[in-house]
Amino acid sequence: MSDSLRKDPADWPPDSVTDVDLITSENRRLRKEVAKLRQQIAAFESSRWWRLHPRLLSRKLRHTAEPAGEADWQEEFSARTVEPTVAATDPSLQRFHDEVVAHGTFTRDWFTSHISNWELILQQFDARVSSVLEIGSFEGLSACYLLWRLPQAHVTCVDTFEGGVEHVADGLPLSQLQELFDRNVALVDASRVRKLVGDSRSILVELAKESQRFDLVYVDGSHMGLDVIVDAALSWHLLAPRALMIFDDYEWTAFGDDSLSRPGPAIDAFLQLIAGHGEVVFRGGQLAVRKSD
Repeated sequence: MSDSLRKDPADWPPDSVTDVDLITSENRRLRKEVAKLRQQIAAFESSRWWRLHPRLLSRKLRHTAEPAGEADWQEEFSARTVEPTVAATDPSLQRFHDEVVAHGTFTRDWFTSHISNWELILQQFDARVSSVLEIGSFEGLSACYLLWRLPQAHVTCVDTFEGGVEHVADGLPLSQLQELFDRNVALVDASRVRKLVGDSRSILVELAKESQRFDLVYVDGSHMGLDVIVDAALSWHLLAPRALMIFDDYEWTAFGDDSLSRPGPAIDAFLQLIAGHGEVVFRGGQLAVRKSD
């Protein structure tokens, strides 16, 4: 520091006083900016988006890609197993839990809360052979229910069994997902399941080439808007007359309100496209539409 700045500030030259004022003001401004940045970083690190950071995703993907032994597999999933939602006032749902769910391994239940709406649809398939297409099977909970509820139904399940971005971000164990699915559906009747592993866009085209027709299609694959509308368009051609299509996560917004990052806008756009060729059966967390003759 210069000799002039060591003196009493009243004796400082005018230009020195101006410099000190500027430095003091700039220092205060920088302190405020640092405090603000720290707050933003803290908020970001506690948010869902931080868990989607490519560095963290790659770390999780490397972890899930590592082979696990039988003991590791059991420990990994038993630690995460949760009880699916069961309505205590619904005896049939309680029976499904006791006969199937209690003997399987399910880490998440995104399905059973919708069963009351599904019953309005499934009753028409009682005591007859039916064909169901499921896009996105995960651990097989919904497939297990369909197999259990409709003893004559045959279910075609399409999945990559690699999980989606939202599953990785949620920290779900994915390395044994396909094996877990196989174990769960075997609790009911694996002989009535056709498992097709791969991207739905390719598999749905192949099913069309086979002239497959389904009485019910459950769209529960990718949550990205463009993927949803592609799955819907390709599946519509596979629906038999008067058959039904159910979309999951119609109101899902976990990745924000961008129309490309959630299913709702894509489903609405698809409904506009098929206007006059189908009717909505129910709408809420899920949406069902019946194809016209």
